[in-house]
Amino acid sequence: MKIRQKITLWISAATLIAAVSFSSFVFLEMIEQPYYLIDSELKHMAAALLGQFRPNSGQPLTVDEKFLPNPTAKYWIRLLDPSGATLFASAMTRYTDIPLLPAKKAYNVENVIPREQIQLGQDAHDEVAFRVRVVKTAVNGTGYTLLIARPIEELEEEMVDLLHELGAILITCFILGVLFSYTLAGRILQPIVTINRLVREINEKSLDMRIPLGKSKDELYTLSVSLNQMFDRLQNSFARQKDFIASASHELKSPIALLLLSQEEMLQSPDLPDHVRDDLASQHNSLQRMTRLIRNLLDLSRLEQQTALAREQVNLAELAELVLEDYREVLAASLISLETDFEAELYVQGDQEKLRRLLINLVDNAIRYNQETGGRLRLEGQKDLHAVRLMVSNTGPHVVQEDISRIFEQFYRVEKSRSTQFGGSGLGLAIAKRIAELHGGEICFTSREDGWNTITVKLPGQEAFQR
Repeated sequence: MKIRQKITLWISAATLIAAVSFSSFVFLEMIEQPYYLIDSELKHMAAALLGQFRPNSGQPLTVDEKFLPNPTAKYWIRLLDPSGATLFASAMTRYTDIPLLPAKKAYNVENVIPREQIQLGQDAHDEVAFRVRVVKTAVNGTGYTLLIARPIEELEEEMVDLLHELGAILITCFILGVLFSYTLAGRILQPIVTINRLVREINEKSLDMRIPLGKSKDELYTLSVSLNQMFDRLQNSFARQKDFIASASHELKSPIALLLLSQEEMLQSPDLPDHVRDDLASQHNSLQRMTRLIRNLLDLSRLEQQTALAREQVNLAELAELVLEDYREVLAASLISLETDFEAELYVQGDQEKLRRLLINLVDNAIRYNQETGGRLRLEGQKDLHAVRLMVSNTGPHVVQEDISRIFEQFYRVEKSRSTQFGGSGLGLAIAKRIAELHGGEICFTSREDGWNTITVKLPGQEAFQR
C-alpha cells in the first residue's frame, strides 16, 4: 500500500471515528430529552390521578377530568390494589394490555393494535410503541400500583428517521473525508513525488542535475540537501574515474608503441631462433590487442564526457559503402558473402567521423561473430517518418535473452573465447551505443532462431532537425 493511501486511510478512519462518536452523543442526547419530558408528563399525570384517589372498600376510582392536566383517553392507565384488582382503567386498556414490570420504573413496550379499532399512529405492521411508567403509592398503610403509558410510535419513527439521516450524514462525511484526506495527502507528498521524479532523471550522464531546495526548512528540505550532497559525491567519483581511465590510457600509449616498434624490429632479424620468433609474435599480438583496448578506452572516455556534436549532413548509405569497401578483403578472406539494400537517400544530421566509427564497430562485430564457414552479412537502410533505420545482420549462434540484455555493456562478451581469439575488447558495442545516444538515436539487438542476429540503429532523420 502506498503512503498516500495509508495517510488517506488513517485520516478517514480518524474522521469517521470522531463523526460516529459525536453523532452517537448527539443522538443519545436527543433521545434522552424527549423521554425525560414524556416521563415527567406521565409522572405529573399519575400524581393528578392519585390525588383524586380515596380508598373506599375496593370501589372503582371516579375521575374528574377537570382536575387532570390531560384527558385520560390519551393514556393507557390502570390502577391496581394490593391484590391486583383494577380500581381504575382508561378507555385505551380495552384494545391492548401492558405487562407490569415491577423491577423498572419506566420502560418501553410494543404491542399490535389494529388501526381499525383505534388510530394511535401504528406502523405498517400495526405495531404501537408505548412509554410506560410505574408509580407506587401507599394510602393508610396499603400499597397501590399505577401503570400509566402513552403511545410514542410517532416519536419512535422520528428517532428511526433521525438515525437514518445521521447514517447518511456519516456516509457523506466519510466520503468527503476520503476525498479531502486523499487530496491533502497528495499535497503533502507532492514534494516527495517531485524529488522521486528528479532522482529517476539523474543518472551517470546527468549527474550535474540537482534537486531544487524549498523555502521551508523542513524534513523534505533536509532530505533534498542530503540527496544533493550524495549526487555531488557521485559526480566527483564518476569524474575522477573517467579522468583516471583517460589519463592511464594516454600514459600507456607511448610505452606500448615503443614495445611494438622494438618487437617488430626484432622479428625482422634473420638470425632469430624459431621458438623465440614464435614467442615474440605472440607477444606482438597481445600488445596489438592492448593497443586497440587503450584506443577504445580513450574513445569511450571522450564520448562519455561529450554532450554535444558538431552536426553536418551525412548520407548513411554512402558512408556505409565506404566502410564496407575497407572490409572487402577481410570479407573475402573470411568467405563471408555480403548483401546490401539501401534506399537512395538516408540523410541524417550528425558527426561524420563518429558515425563512421559506429558503422566500423557494427561491421567489425558482425564479421567477428559470424559463422566460421559460409557466413553472411547483410546491411539494410530504411527511411521512416522523420527517422532513419540501419540494420546490420549476420549469421551466427543464437544469443539468449540474458546476454541480449547486457550486450551493450562495457567489457561484456557473449562468446568470450572467440572475442579473445579475434582480439575483441568488449567495448565496440558500448561505443556504438554511446554514439547513437549522442545523435539522439537508439540501438537494439535481436537474435532469431534461424541463425540471424541483427543490430538496429534508429537515428533522427534530417527532417527532424528542419522542423
